[in-house]
Amino acid sequence: MAAYLRFDPPAGQRDVVDHYWMIEAPGSSSEVKREILIPNGRPGMAIALAEPGVRHDPLTGAQWTNDAALFGVMTRPHVLTQTGVSSYVGAELKPWGIAALGLSDRLVDDVLPFASWTDAATTERLVLELAGAGFGPPRADKLAEFLGPRLQVLPRSELLDHAVQVIDRAQGSGSVASVAAALGISYSSLYRLFVGSIGLGPKQFGEIIRYFNFVGGLLGGPADATATLAALHGYYDQAHAARDFKRYTGVGATSFRAVQNGIAALMHERSVQDGS
Repeated sequence: MAAYLRFDPPAGQRDVVDHYWMIEAPGSSSEVKREILIPNGRPGMAIALAEPGVRHDPLTGAQWTNDAALFGVMTRPHVLTQTGVSSYVGAELKPWGIAALGLSDRLVDDVLPFASWTDAATTERLVLELAGAGFGPPRADKLAEFLGPRLQVLPRSELLDHAVQVIDRAQGSGSVASVAAALGISYSSLYRLFVGSIGLGPKQFGEIIRYFNFVGGLLGGPADATATLAALHGYYDQAHAARDFKRYTGVGATSFRAVQNGIAALMHERSVQDGS
């Protein structure tokens, strides 16, 4: 059975880090598991402490080893193929958090190897220290201790924070105009704020949040829930829902449930419970 834990960051990191997380799941060398990782509007980092899996972008065909990497906000799904034991630790950042790592590129739909951000020797030492810390709070503390001095202080934007909260609370179903009105700013000002800080506009960000909630409902439900969820989330017809489903998961609704989404379900469930 997979085990998933998440921990609040230290107080001094809360403007940039949403939470630290770790997951472990049993497996064997003869069993291939596939997990669909659904975009959630957050950048972050993931570090493999056992045999790494392979991430695959089903829409572009690109793939890479899921060993230790930083990644920006994703607008497309990734499929993680894994054999053997899964053991990962990472940090989910605030939507604007990638800039605090000293990167000018927001890495939207992109992945940067950890060793390219630090160096190979530092990455290797960190992996050994995290593996030695054991599954639980000490491991999260170790990653927070490593990341803390490497986080740059960003100018705090109350407007951006408020805008993201409005979109999250509405599960992405509100219009950009309504978000701008709630903040008392123009559409163009809101657009510049999002693109400059996150790397994509508020409309696209809202679509990601909307679909994260939409698809997440299928992780624990039947495949024929598509039509019901489409109605609940404002899709005007099932064909529209099906097109977006393929766009954000890389597979059709009927095959989605055939993929072993145990890890994805755990992560989504906790995200919804915590309101992030």
